Amino acid sequence: MDLRTICAQGGRAHDVSGEPLTPPIVAASTFAFRDQRAVEEYYEEGRGWLYSRYENPTVREVETFLARLEGGEAAALFGSGMAAISTTLLALLSSGGRVAAQVGLYGGTAGLLRDTLSRLGVELVWLDPGEIAGVRPERIAGCRLLYLESPVNPTLRIVDLRAASRVAREAGAITVVDSTFATPVFQRPLELGCDLVVHSATKYLGGHCDLTAGAVIGSRDLVERIARQRRALGGVADPFAAFLLHRGLKTLPVRMEAHARGAAVVARALGEHPRVTRVHWPGFPDHPDHELASRQMSGYGGMVSFEVEGGASAAECVHDRLRLFVKAASLGGTESLVSLPARMSHRHMPREERERAGVTDSLVRLSVGLEAPEDLVTDLERALRG
Repeated sequence: MDLRTICAQGGRAHDVSGEPLTPPIVAASTFAFRDQRAVEEYYEEGRGWLYSRYENPTVREVETFLARLEGGEAAALFGSGMAAISTTLLALLSSGGRVAAQVGLYGGTAGLLRDTLSRLGVELVWLDPGEIAGVRPERIAGCRLLYLESPVNPTLRIVDLRAASRVAREAGAITVVDSTFATPVFQRPLELGCDLVVHSATKYLGGHCDLTAGAVIGSRDLVERIARQRRALGGVADPFAAFLLHRGLKTLPVRMEAHARGAAVVARALGEHPRVTRVHWPGFPDHPDHELASRQMSGYGGMVSFEVEGGASAAECVHDRLRLFVKAASLGGTESLVSLPARMSHRHMPREERERAGVTDSLVRLSVGLEAPEDLVTDLERALRG
């Protein structure tokens, strides 16, 4: 069934008389049992509900929806994208283990790997994005997990997920990919051989900058292991956030197509501007991963980043002069947003690591929203004139 149909139908078949088209918000923190036998049936057979840190009817509805969108057996919903990522890593790694990860990950993820997990005794192996597809299994020998992000934030490099997952399998590692920028509309990591896909659902999946949530989708066995860790750590999604996420998912394909159209117009205009030295957008034939993006993805997404002639001060000037682009963190909402990654999302990354990842001081990141693209281009041209 087409993804647009699944989303429009809310991820389920409406074949029960009197069933609400929109799932209700079950705000209860705890649930009543008829007697002790019912309690035993919950633990032994999984019947009913116990406590919303464990599971919740509204949250479960969205988890089922997400699993269907990504083509996974199961999904677990969290209170934020970082809760999903950190719980996944803690569920699958242990002291003395090794994890391989690509250079240039989102700053929060890189910091978690570099600082927290290393402090817990996990060894980290960094891989350059261009190295991953052809990396030799012995390079990641003993690694329990290969952690990837594609498209990469904020440089929009693309990782060959099919090749990477094949290498990981040969090394006995689980492949986890953050597909937040692409969403299941434009990229299907599980179909490409990856074991788990994670999302910051705060971004495109929610789509309205009014919730924080995260998700992990994959096989039932792996997701249940992660869900058990979620119970211990407590990073569960709130029922109201789950309700908002369900609403956002219904329009996901329509929104993503509009974001991508707008991003294409903006990228092409920036590519022709004399004060822009480089545009990072995988739709350009000269993008280093254009052929891979065209093969692996069904669209190039709604993100664009570019570098300004004049370095950090020029980038700050352009950032500050923009009027339609809102100066804010995050991405994926209806409003277009702008940020300077070196001074926001990747601010706490060591400079050497940041430069290796291609996050320069002159880099400006745009989340292209649903405004008229021509208005956004006018706003950028006016800012660049400064």
